[in-house]
Amino acid sequence: MWWILLLPSLLFAETVSTDEKVVGVFYFTPMFGHVHQSSVKTSASLTTIQCSHPVKVIESSKVSAAPEWAYVQVADYRGFVLKQFLSEKRPECFQGKYPKFFDAFNMDLSELYYWGRLNDQYVQGETRVN
Repeated sequence: MWWILLLPSLLFAETVSTDEKVVGVFYFTPMFGHVHQSSVKTSASLTTIQCSHPVKVIESSKVSAAPEWAYVQVADYRGFVLKQFLSEKRPECFQGKYPKFFDAFNMDLSELYYWGRLNDQYVQGETRVN
C-alpha cells in the first residue's frame, strides 16, 4: 500500500490553467505593502504583506496589467504588486535584522495596513527639479 503515502502530495499539487504560467517566486522588498485588486496604487487591498514575504508571479492571458505591475499570488489571494518591490533574492529586512526592536512596535493589523498604504503612495526615484 505504498500508494497511500503518495496520495497527500497529489492532493496538494498546484493546478495552473493552460492560459497561466508561473514565472517564479519573488520576495517583497519594502517593509510593508499590499497586494492590490487592480494595477492602480489606489485600488483596494486584498492583503497586507511585509518584507521578505514570498510571492508567486503569474503570467496570464486573462489578466492585463500596466507594465510596471506584476500579477501575483499570495496565499489564496491573486492581485497586483509593483515590480520594483520584488526581488529574486530574499532581502535583508529590518524585521530580520532587529527582531526585538521590531516586536516592541507591537503593531496591529490596521497599523500594518496603513504603513503599507503609505509605502504604496511614497514616490521613489530622482528629482526632476533642475
